Amino acid sequence: MPAAELTEREQQVLALVGRGMANKQIARALGIREGTVKAHLTGVFQRIGVRDRTSAALWARTHLPESRESGRLST
Repeated sequence: MPAAELTEREQQVLALVGRGMANKQIARALGIREGTVKAHLTGVFQRIGVRDRTSAALWARTHLPESRESGRLST
């Protein structure tokens, strides 16, 4: 699946997973609830065809350039 088929927010969450951030850290960085992060990841895992966080992080590092940048994503 191309990254462009994910929503902007899904891409942001996935990019932060690719940087090794925990759900709580992602929630704080994006100003959303941890449960919302989990909901995004559940859908993303299905859409990109992975079963776990490690596979999702590797997918993000390959497909989302912003997952390789340092610092926080703009919201």
